[in-house]
Amino acid sequence: MITTLLILLIGWPGIISSLAISIAGVIKSKPVWLIIGAILAVPFSWYLSATPLFRNIGLLLPLFQLVASVAIHRHVTWLAWLLLLPFAGIAAWLGITVLMQ
Repeated sequence: MITTLLILLIGWPGIISSLAISIAGVIKSKPVWLIIGAILAVPFSWYLSATPLFRNIGLLLPLFQLVASVAIHRHVTWLAWLLLLPFAGIAAWLGITVLMQ
């Protein structure tokens, strides 16, 4: 049971759900959804921080989503979209890398 839950949080379902909830939070202007997306991004970020390529930035990815929630709270939507790009970019890069193997 715990193993299945960890797989769902660390794997692609966790990445996709975090990104989807964060995007919905920006579209609907709901900062709480971005905070939930940041919480869901923590296991993936923790996993990334164990790799040599993302050792320094891995744990910072949820912070971008938290700052995006502050931007939404202050009605600065363009900044929130900009702050979601690092997480989306790294997730897309990882997806493409996995699919190209």
